[in-house]
Amino acid sequence: MQLMIIGFVLTPKAQIKTDSKFIKSSSAVAVLVAEHNTKESWINIGRAYERIALQATNLSIRHAFINQPIEVNSLRPQFDSWLGLKNESALLMIRLGRSASVPFSLRRPVDQVLM
Repeated sequence: MQLMIIGFVLTPKAQIKTDSKFIKSSSAVAVLVAEHNTKESWINIGRAYERIALQATNLSIRHAFINQPIEVNSLRPQFDSWLGLKNESALLMIRLGRSASVPFSLRRPVDQVLM
């Protein structure tokens, strides 16, 4: 039942509208690019993002993933071409800027997660 509801709420048109609003309200958008689209590259991009996220947090700069053009396989070649990439792959896109804090996601207590 939940999946059926999500299909009605999360439509491509609604997602584009939301993403456009988020991008336009951001001070910057960063795209992390690698020479190869491999597991090793994914790890290295994750490490690079970790350093960006920690430094941004230290500077009170908010950051969030805005990765839909990269996650949708049919859009990825178009996005890479739009960026002018030849033999590289865009692997991660984030938006950055200053904004008010938002509540953290709910988390389960550690003793419910670790045995």
